[in-house]
Amino acid sequence: MNDDKPASSEIQSPVQRAVIIAVFACFGSLGFCYWAARPLVNRIEVPWIEFFIYALVPMAVTFLILYYSDWHRKIAGAKRTCSLLLLSCAILAGVLVGIGLLLDVATFGLKALSGGNH
Repeated sequence: MNDDKPASSEIQSPVQRAVIIAVFACFGSLGFCYWAARPLVNRIEVPWIEFFIYALVPMAVTFLILYYSDWHRKIAGAKRTCSLLLLSCAILAGVLVGIGLLLDVATFGLKALSGGNH
């Protein structure tokens, strides 16, 4: 019997899957770096080390996941590297905005529950 079902939107290409994995890896590595490195960064008090750990490490993890995926394999060299770096920056920015929105919603929710500012 031939089941002619429409193509499911749940089926993802390897590129889409790699981007989704990269987003979650960026979020996870950012959280892990913050948890693991916060005591050390607070003691050192050097701003560029804070930037290095909290921005470049998650971006590097994201870049490596995308680099080893099927993301634009037909493009080689500097063009592919630059596109992957740009996408890694965009993913990190999106993760940071998402975290900011979650914290904002949580703060607003806690104020509303406690009968805060009216």
